[in-house]
Amino acid sequence: MNATTHRNIIPFDDTYILYDPDDVLSFLSAYFSLLPILILTFYLSWFIITRELESCIIALGQLCNEIMNNIVKNIIKQDRPYWVGDSFQENSIRSGYGMPSAHSQFMGFTLSYFTLSLLVAPLSTNRKRSRFEAVSLFLILVVLSACVTFSRVYLHYHSVEQVLVGFTLGMFNGSAYLLVVRVIRSLGLWNWLLSWPIARILYMKDNFNLAPVTLKQEYESFWKTISSKSQKKE
Repeated sequence: MNATTHRNIIPFDDTYILYDPDDVLSFLSAYFSLLPILILTFYLSWFIITRELESCIIALGQLCNEIMNNIVKNIIKQDRPYWVGDSFQENSIRSGYGMPSAHSQFMGFTLSYFTLSLLVAPLSTNRKRSRFEAVSLFLILVVLSACVTFSRVYLHYHSVEQVLVGFTLGMFNGSAYLLVVRVIRSLGLWNWLLSWPIARILYMKDNFNLAPVTLKQEYESFWKTISSKSQKKE
């Protein structure tokens, strides 16, 4: 007898995407639907490499955004536009309803949080970003957000209304969350958190909002160090 006969097995819906293999756009849409997971992976990599508190703050915000999405879905209880399988998000902690779109809400949160961060950072920190860098990041996020929201409609997981509502709710959540983060930072609570033993063991810091080093600055610092060592040898 098959060992899985009496087991309750369901697909991991975050990466289980149905698409038309004969349609190139459908194939690309499947990959765009995975973008939120790649962004979360970026947050984890960011923390592991730099130990920046900001990566944890944003990840926490995305988690709160996801929880709100599930709450709203279970309140509205609007079905998805098309059948996507009987087992889709069945017996899982996520809601199988379609309103609002979680993917679109995720991207709306990401776009608003990072965009507003770029706008308000020069007002309170020493960060100096060129207009080109700020505009480039904004445009990249806009394009990626559009691709993700489009993919959810094209793959028939959501209606246009569901992705628009999700994206709007995500932008509101991202804006509100950034405000909360800034208030907490102004009260010095993040620094208090960084004084905890576990934070010190992990070498966590909040340097992202104080004196960040850009790629250009890091590159120039590298060559200054190399040049200095060469001069000492001579």
